[in-house]
Amino acid sequence: MSLSIFNARLLDPATGLDAPGAIFIDKGKIKDVAKGQSGPHADAKETLDAGGLCLAPGLIDLRVKTGEPGDEQKETLATASRAAVAGGVTSFVVMPDTRPTVDDVALVRFIRERARETAKARIYPSGALTVGLGGEFMAEIGLMADAGAIAFTNGDMPVANASIMKRAMVYAASRGALVMSRPDDRALSGSGVMNAGAFAARFGLSGIPAEAEWIGAARDVMLAETTGCRLLLDQVSTARTLEIVAEARARGAKVHATVAAHTLFFNERDVGDYLTYCKVNPPFRDEDTRQGLIAALKRGEIDAVVSAHDPQPPEEKRLPFGEAAFGAAGLETTLAALMSFVNDADLPLLDALAPVTCRPADLLGLPQGRLKSGTPADLILFDPGKPWLCEREHLRSRSTNSPFDGRRLQGRVMRTLVGGETVFDFAPAS
Repeated sequence: MSLSIFNARLLDPATGLDAPGAIFIDKGKIKDVAKGQSGPHADAKETLDAGGLCLAPGLIDLRVKTGEPGDEQKETLATASRAAVAGGVTSFVVMPDTRPTVDDVALVRFIRERARETAKARIYPSGALTVGLGGEFMAEIGLMADAGAIAFTNGDMPVANASIMKRAMVYAASRGALVMSRPDDRALSGSGVMNAGAFAARFGLSGIPAEAEWIGAARDVMLAETTGCRLLLDQVSTARTLEIVAEARARGAKVHATVAAHTLFFNERDVGDYLTYCKVNPPFRDEDTRQGLIAALKRGEIDAVVSAHDPQPPEEKRLPFGEAAFGAAGLETTLAALMSFVNDADLPLLDALAPVTCRPADLLGLPQGRLKSGTPADLILFDPGKPWLCEREHLRSRSTNSPFDGRRLQGRVMRTLVGGETVFDFAPAS
């Protein structure tokens, strides 16, 4: 069915469009973007009055964990996609660190087929960079790429052996494949559980120093320069790491970086009284470091903002801080986190949307992420200033370990469409 959405504020970071208008959808794709048009398209079989809401491309998330296969009690592809579309995420990359690890063709195909059968959002599998994420033997990158793996990563475990990492990058470069790498030197980060510094010392907790990230990033960037590999540094937590990326890019390296939305929003003091929902890796850094990342976001130096969605059940979070699992649910709060900088830090709305729409789409070579004729009609209608209270019992993820629990946020998705079909429609509680 054809659909015209009118009376909307059209937002397209890819072209800089910010104007009232209407969009015509036909057969699951955008057929026309009518800037300045006040009414619906005459030939549309169905119409939708947006009521002045913002109409933007659906969000694209480059880092989502589920428990499927093996740990479905944490999250399934179906429950993750349910949370995703409620947060405006219409496409996401699922990480390979499941049980068993997604390190062969059969499991890549399983993820793709299972997603097609059960998910509301578009799900793209990533493949393991090394067998079992063990860091000792390169996985079947070429075969997994042929089966549909969109990127390759060792998940939360950096590849310690530089020779193995270089070999994997050489092969990935020959296939034009994207390698995602967590910048970390485990000899330095060790058994740390929060940001290293005076605050951790007062809490009696072991710290994760920022230099562990810098050293890991410097190594992987140099290997990417040497091999010509496309490298995405995953969940950068300091502005200095972004400087390493910028310097390498200036020399012609194909290097990019992501930052987790919660890293931009919280600092180390939010750990408070040993709040395990705020235990993530990389950890929340000090306030000066957080402000440095926000400044980088405003300068457009962050290629993608990710949810870093890592659901953990209560039995793995309700433990002493040092023993609790790392991870936070984030699919439903990414947009609101970004809207906080629009409302409070003078970040232009298009600049807030770019790292979750057109930039990740370009990194992955996807057609969505923009308002353009002929592209998939993956869209969101949202109110950037609508206040709401994040309460974990109302989150749609199977595990609700959110550091935003109890926070008053702004920015609410009102409707989500994938392929022109409504997959989420906000209905406030009566």
